[in-house]
Amino acid sequence: MAELKESTFEKNAPELFSKLETTMKALKDIEYWAVVVDNGIAEAKRLLQAGKTAEAEQKYTETRILVEQAEASIRAEPLAWRLLWIELAYLLILLFLGYLTHKWPDYWLWAGFVTLNSATAWYGALGGVAIGFYGIYTHIQARDFDPKYELWYICKPIMGAIFGWFVFLIYFVGFIAVQGNAKVENRLVLYAIAFLAGFSERFTIKIINRLMELLTTSEGEQKRATNPSASPLVK
Repeated sequence: MAELKESTFEKNAPELFSKLETTMKALKDIEYWAVVVDNGIAEAKRLLQAGKTAEAEQKYTETRILVEQAEASIRAEPLAWRLLWIELAYLLILLFLGYLTHKWPDYWLWAGFVTLNSATAWYGALGGVAIGFYGIYTHIQARDFDPKYELWYICKPIMGAIFGWFVFLIYFVGFIAVQGNAKVENRLVLYAIAFLAGFSERFTIKIINRLMELLTTSEGEQKRATNPSASPLVK
């Protein structure tokens, strides 16, 4: 819908409100959203009657956006179901691979591959599948599922495997730096970290940002050590 001028909105408000109400009635299984939209329309009408046309138009626009999101989400439900089956396929593949490598760890096909690195990648991929399931469920329930994120849902388990392995690598190097050896007493901690890295991109980005801060700080300290005149404290 095109943006409306204030006078035009006030003139066409009854028709616009009626269209929203008709659209909501045509949508299926959205009792919660119907209440939200009804409240939004009622609030917009109250503001309009109070002479607050700009506020009424803003409330109408917010309510219209909710209706459009609900419409788009309902239209995208077949896609959401396909993505759900894809995530389920990822999960079954991961569980199958995990069972095979646990049952026959010395099988020649993957004997040298089943290491701590591959285990953390596996847990990262599992975290990616978990957030995929969670995202599809919550967004369909909220009626704001966006089909533009289709590629994200498909790639997330793969990204999760990479993130899980990379964040594990950061922590593993940290263990070596702190403990002086590469022996990790409790691998479950690393598996949990890898799962979180695959599940949450924010978690991974925070870890990467902290690593970059440490590296840049260390580089700056080395430059000041080799060239004291570069320090701001040296006059």
